[in-house]
Amino acid sequence: MPTSAFASLLIAFVAAAGAVPLLRDMLRDRPTVRSAGAVAMALGVAVAAFYSDPWPASDRGLIFGAAALVLAGLALDARLAGAGGATVRRIFEVVGTLVAGVFLFTYLEHDRVTWSVGFMMLAAVSLLLPIATAALDRLPSATPSLPAGMVLVQLLLLMFFGAANADGGSRYSLYAEFAIVALPVIGALLGCLVYLSSMPWRTRPGVALGTGGLLALGFMISWGALRLGSITAEVRGGTTALLWLVAVPVFEFVRESVGRLAGRMAAQRWLQQPGSAGLRHLVQAVCHAHYSPAALLSIQAALGLAGIGLCKLNTSGYFLTLALLALGVAYMLVPVYLTWRRPAASLGRAAYSQHGGDRA
Repeated sequence: MPTSAFASLLIAFVAAAGAVPLLRDMLRDRPTVRSAGAVAMALGVAVAAFYSDPWPASDRGLIFGAAALVLAGLALDARLAGAGGATVRRIFEVVGTLVAGVFLFTYLEHDRVTWSVGFMMLAAVSLLLPIATAALDRLPSATPSLPAGMVLVQLLLLMFFGAANADGGSRYSLYAEFAIVALPVIGALLGCLVYLSSMPWRTRPGVALGTGGLLALGFMISWGALRLGSITAEVRGGTTALLWLVAVPVFEFVRESVGRLAGRMAAQRWLQQPGSAGLRHLVQAVCHAHYSPAALLSIQAALGLAGIGLCKLNTSGYFLTLALLALGVAYMLVPVYLTWRRPAASLGRAAYSQHGGDRA
């Protein structure tokens, strides 16, 4: 499957930006989802390996080792709330990272996928974890069901994409280069959903294991979605088309970052001068522009279907990436324009209300 190097570089750039809040939380020793990406990569490659060419017994031992790690995490999750739980969580995080690295490089050494595909998988998982948990959960109009709705839309898109690429046969195999990227992507999103949700044994969101164990549930669902169709046919640009299925969380992360920068700019003294009223109104519009949850879900569904359609038309990966970049720019400009058309007084009241709410 040809993979666009430009798309890989684009994902790497966004992943580097998305890793900043993740690293900050790690340095401050705050609860985060840092182990979910490692387990996501490990299980994604494991599932793809089981339904591709046979592996040596040693490699299958690694697969069963990863499964044992997940089962142990599920069993110990409710029992790690004490003082020693932090040490156990860190051990699981280190082990999960090592297992993921072994799977990734073993897969590359066996020439099953190209380095660009492996790099895309690593970058996609590393950027989706901080983006899905941070951007969607911090929206002004966020609801508890928004992350769940976004994951559901993306899962349905992935199911449709897998069925559209099926060869119609009964072969028990997954097309490796597609599955190795698709499984970690949707699994990481579902892992974020589990992290944000309350569970029967806990009333507050958060997983004692750092989400490493419960992320397996996401892979079970995503693997089942892909198994609806036996994915063995080569799809031109299929890996790049996956970007369209997960675009909205990425767009929201970038939009939120721009809004924060505009908020810092609005606090500058020179912007409070009487002659800067027009620019001040524009900066306020950038700060307060956002989509409703219904609009976010609708946009993600439309983008995903468009990406799948372009992929089926054998559109090159370069065009898919450039078109998605253009749509991303439009995605960020439309709410700014709609907010900018509102009277400046209403924006001022919204800013005051938000400031008061933050203080409270």
